Amino acid sequence: MFQASSKKLASGLWVDLYELTMASVYFERRKNIKAVFELFIRSSRRPFYLLFGVREALNYAKSLRFSQEDISFLRSLELFSEDFLAYLKKFKFSGNIFSQSDGSIVFAREPLLRVEADLIEAQILESALLNIINVHTTLATKSARVVLAAKGRKIYDFSLRRTLGREASLIAAKSAYLAGAGGTSNILAGKLYGIPVVGTMAHSFVMSFSREIEAFKLFVDKFPGKAILLLDTYDLRNGLNNAVHIAKYLKKNYKSRLLGVRIDSGDLIEQSKYIRSVLDFEGLVNTLILASGDLDEYKIKKLISANAPIDAFGVGTNMGVSSDLPFTDAVYKICGIRRFNENFLPVMKLSQKKSSLPFAKQVIRSFGRKVMEKDTIYLDKGSNYQRGLLKKVMAKGEVTTDFPDLESLRKSVLKNLSSLPQELKDLNDGFQYPVILEPKLKEKINSVRSLISKRALQCSTVFFDIDTQFDFLSPEGRLYVPHSEEILPKIKRLLKFAEEKGILVISSADSHKKNDPEFEKFPAHCLKNSRGSKKLKETLLKKYISLSLGRKYSWEYLEQIKGSYAQIIIEKNALNLFTVPAARELLDIIFPCRVYVFGVATEYCVKEAVLTLAGEVDEVFVVEDAVKEVNIKEKDKTFLQFRKNNVKFIDTESVLKMSD
Repeated sequence: MFQASSKKLASGLWVDLYELTMASVYFERRKNIKAVFELFIRSSRRPFYLLFGVREALNYAKSLRFSQEDISFLRSLELFSEDFLAYLKKFKFSGNIFSQSDGSIVFAREPLLRVEADLIEAQILESALLNIINVHTTLATKSARVVLAAKGRKIYDFSLRRTLGREASLIAAKSAYLAGAGGTSNILAGKLYGIPVVGTMAHSFVMSFSREIEAFKLFVDKFPGKAILLLDTYDLRNGLNNAVHIAKYLKKNYKSRLLGVRIDSGDLIEQSKYIRSVLDFEGLVNTLILASGDLDEYKIKKLISANAPIDAFGVGTNMGVSSDLPFTDAVYKICGIRRFNENFLPVMKLSQKKSSLPFAKQVIRSFGRKVMEKDTIYLDKGSNYQRGLLKKVMAKGEVTTDFPDLESLRKSVLKNLSSLPQELKDLNDGFQYPVILEPKLKEKINSVRSLISKRALQCSTVFFDIDTQFDFLSPEGRLYVPHSEEILPKIKRLLKFAEEKGILVISSADSHKKNDPEFEKFPAHCLKNSRGSKKLKETLLKKYISLSLGRKYSWEYLEQIKGSYAQIIIEKNALNLFTVPAARELLDIIFPCRVYVFGVATEYCVKEAVLTLAGEVDEVFVVEDAVKEVNIKEKDKTFLQFRKNNVKFIDTESVLKMSD
């Protein structure tokens, strides 16, 4: 009977807009990227939490689809390409999910749920997973606190009329029963989840009759042995006297007893003591006293501490909406990505008071004499899987675990609550349960934090090496630039420096066919695969790759080689390197804020590259002593044009003194 209403939640539109706008960028630029996200509670606003909603979260992930109507609505927004909409139309989550169990006692900062999936799939799940876990965990936690405060006395959920919608009322009833409540007033929740349903009467029922005792009599005639009478519609003492008369009437006419009385206002401590004394005096020792009226764990704790003889509590608004803290500060953060066949790259957020932790992690709990002592967060390598609290619950988009029914889960929760340290059972909100990082993980996190701090703020720098080929730099070359061999030592030093500093070098290389149109203006040169087209050894790094002219390269491939090679050589058959799509694409991918340009010839290919870069990059430097011109007068004109375009000049020695 414990079922999740997943069908109406399966729409892919149950998502924040930015999930889809980000996903559309991933679709265009970050395909085949795997990601690890973890869901955790960021701040210790509660000293402990009762995790709930995992089952519903998995059902959502499994059933999430974009219908034709969903696609039509997204198309109407005029934000998304048809290719992306076609992808969404076929969308199905195919990743893995690890989770702590429903009903687990959990704490802030430790992973509750981990998603390992394609980056787009993991991103699209974010909003709904947080919504589901947030509302279930918030209400289950509040209910657990109320149950603990009652110290074994009955708690009933009376929150239906105050919860934020029908779905919330069902979650509130289910959460309360899970945490140990004896039942709910919500009949639909009773039908759906098998929760015992309970109820008394309202003040309006009493007021609809001319006399209070008449209302009481007609009610017990209809429900003898099950009636709980509301005493404080008019005057509590008079109401209690009427209840005593009704109790005697029940015993005489139905051979039954009055089940209980309810008080809903006033001084519950003094009133309950007075009621108990009268009931006991009249021999009604088995008649229960139920209290209601804006109760929460703090008020119940106060009543218990004052020895108020209240047998059960009907708790509504404050439990059903978790009034003092109506949300759980649950967040869903990326902690690692993997591009292509590379290892996972740990990532973390560094924002003040909102930081996150890198790496896939596992939680191991320590006990002492059946009482929880501490939780330790480890780097999840799989070796501690059996002891770890996170278990694999979904593989390739399919649920891989059996869920217990609500009754079994309730028993598990009551056992879990019994293992809490006494300070948490007593609702000591100042007590902080130890959640610690394993030392090796802490060391790794500090290392990643330092690395990311530098990497995230680092200005992306690229060296552009223009046409340093045999036909241009060798006196034997077909289009030799006079004295250009003199700049080779400087270019060699620049390239070595780039290699040492991890600065990407993009090299252009002329590659012409016979009868190339360019040969109408220039002598034939750099014919493809000829000696003249070869780069000189001084201009080559050990780890380089060449991109052939005319071949189309995918964005994914360019992204991959950008991080895998020290030097990318791009063939071209025009003066301007950026007429080649791969060069333009690489520039967009890298998006550098600073570039250094050197090579030949200053007034031709160097000029074209520099002016294009000047229109798109914040800082463009020409390494003045590492370029060579054909004509000195044309060089002067070119340099003047550079200055007008805010291009800066630098020499090789100054470049080599850069710290980054």
